[in-house]
Amino acid sequence: MRISTILLVGALVACSKSKPPVTTPTPGGARTSKADPAHAAPPPSFVRTTAEAPATRTIDVREGLSHQQAMRGLTDALSQRYEVDVVDPRAGFAMTTWQASLVREGTPDLRYRTRFTARFTGDDWRSLQVQSEARWSRGEEADVGYDLAQLDSVTSDLRARLGKKP
Repeated sequence: MRISTILLVGALVACSKSKPPVTTPTPGGARTSKADPAHAAPPPSFVRTTAEAPATRTIDVREGLSHQQAMRGLTDALSQRYEVDVVDPRAGFAMTTWQASLVREGTPDLRYRTRFTARFTGDDWRSLQVQSEARWSRGEEADVGYDLAQLDSVTSDLRARLGKKP
């Protein structure tokens, strides 16, 4: 009887020492480990999604802007904070490069990157669609989504520059 009690206590002690790391949910639905800093969470503004609709904002463009003025306003506004990579003035299209937009302890976190795409719609370009894309790398896998704070900020800048005046 004494040997079985010792074995039972020994097994319980061994199990208590081999706990898995504590994990916590993130806003995007991924789980991160407190014991492993390599799996830190994406920023709170990251929204994990597979649908593109929530990541798009539409701006009503004010009357009187020529296509050239509208494109210049678009590229100037985007280039204030981002590097514009692709511009097609005939199609009314601009896209920024992917960039590491999360800084932790003064260093860019290369696991998180974002970019923006903007396109004037219709023949008269009276509407501008702005889309945000974000990727949070977790080793071999990546969570796909958008950055809500950055999308709101870029939309606000573009609306101030190109949007209808109240």
